Parts: sequence; structure tokens; C-alpha cells
Amino acid sequence: MQNIKSIILLIIVGTFSSCQFNQSVNTDLTTGAYSRGDGIGIDDIIIEINGEADNRNEFVFGEKVNLVFNNVSGLTNSDGKTFPELSMHIVKNEKDTVLTNPNLLKSLNNGTDLSPLQLQANFRTALPNQNNEKYKVFIEITDKKGDGKFNYELPFTIKENDLLDIKSNGIEYSTIYLWNETLKQPAFYNNVSSEHLFILILNDIQGLELTDEKVFPIFSLDLTDNDGNKILSNPNLLSAYEEAGVNPKDLKSQLTAKLTFTEGKINNPCRLNVKLKDKNSSKEINISTELNIN
Repeated sequence: MQNIKSIILLIIVGTFSSCQFNQSVNTDLTTGAYSRGDGIGIDDIIIEINGEADNRNEFVFGEKVNLVFNNVSGLTNSDGKTFPELSMHIVKNEKDTVLTNPNLLKSLNNGTDLSPLQLQANFRTALPNQNNEKYKVFIEITDKKGDGKFNYELPFTIKENDLLDIKSNGIEYSTIYLWNETLKQPAFYNNVSSEHLFILILNDIQGLELTDEKVFPIFSLDLTDNDGNKILSNPNLLSAYEEAGVNPKDLKSQLTAKLTFTEGKINNPCRLNVKLKDKNSSKEINISTELNIN
């Protein structure tokens, strides 16, 4: 009788174990990331920020975040191929969806024979951050040929890029940053290449005084080296509109200033000063930073 009970117990344990195959729940105490596997397993998950592994969840505005899922297992194998599906969406303050992509693996619609299988999902943190917004990215990996799935959630916040010192008096904006057009990403550090094209970007400018339904901005730029020599200088990048004014909707869309450098020795550090001023009031934004141009 005891042997029969033992056999029944072994059968129950064996059945329970097979049902739990590739089932896992994990929480990262550093980032708060949560993952749950149900039929699909992942060996490890790496957070890459601007191409470097970095286990943090406070991102600088504009950073590129890449989530790497290594050695994906448990997918149904059909004729030597697996058929993973990967979706991603980002929610702000637990209610507003700000990014969604239901199918990041369109190129793998016909399956893949890669083994071990690595899947990646990435996004850029060019998101509102002035009101302490809280975000969460949701990733789901599913099996096109089976029922397995794997879910991953990463809460994160965004802080302002501190490369620029920005002081505003009466003029509102959503974001101001220096964009590296050559690398297609924001500039995060003071060291910049003279071979790259940079664009200073001001988004959603509001608050200038209206006159006959027009606004009259003055947008000046000066870049001087350590000896006080001017490398770039323009008293008003919007001089063509100084008399006629600008439709405030055009200004709200985006205001930009390009920075290009000529070859030659530069006495670093250089000082960049940019001012957006309202011609008809004392309202203004002052933007400054130091750059080492190499």
C-alpha cells in the first residue's frame, strides 16, 4: 500500500514539474524590472544605454535604450525554425500610451533558424520630463506556433540633459537640446567632433507677445573660443522675419540653429551662448554651455 502511495505521489510531482517547464518570475531590485515566463524562457536580460550595458532605469532625455533578451528558449520548433513575435509599448503615468509597436519582428514572419536566439527591442527617451513623469515599458514575447509567452516590464524616469544651462524668463518650451545630426542622436557630453553637424533644437515655444496675430522673436547665437575669438556669430537667425513677424504656430512647431565648424586649431574650451528674445517685451530664454571641439 505504501508503494502505491509513493508511485501516485511521484506521478503527481512529475506532472506538476512538466507543467512548470520554462515558468519563472523575477524582479530586479536595482531597476524594479519584472519578468514572467510561461512556456518561454530567457537566460538573461541586458539593458544597453547608448550602446553600453548599464543596469539603471533613470535615463537622460534622448538616450537610446536597447533591451536585449539572450537565449530565448521554449519556442515551438517547426522544420528547424522558430517563430517568435515581439511587441513593445510605453505608458506614461500608468494611463497614457506614448509609444506602441505590436510587431517588432516583421522581418522574421517566416521564422528563424538562429540558435541561440537573441531578441532586442529599443526606444529613444525623447519623452516629456518636466513634470516628474513616470514611465513603464512593456515587452511581450510570444510563440506564433504555440502558446508560450514571456512578459517584461521596466519602470523608468527621464531627467533633463544637463549639457545645456537653460534659463527662461516668461517664455515656455517643452524641450531644448543639442542634436548631433551626424550620429542621429542628442549630444550628451561637452567633447564634440568638428566633423559633425549639430543642431540646437527648441520645441513648443510659447509666451511671446502677440501683435496683429504675429510674434517677433530675436534669435541670436555666439560661439567663442577660450581666447575670446568668435567662431560663430549671428545677431538674429530670424532676421528675415524681424519686421514682418512670425506666425506663433510656426514657432511652436520647432525652432532650430545649425552649428558647423571649419577645420583648424581651436583654443578650447569654447563658450556657446544662444538667446531667444521677444522684441516686444523683456521675455527671453538664455542657453549656454562649454564645448571642447576636437
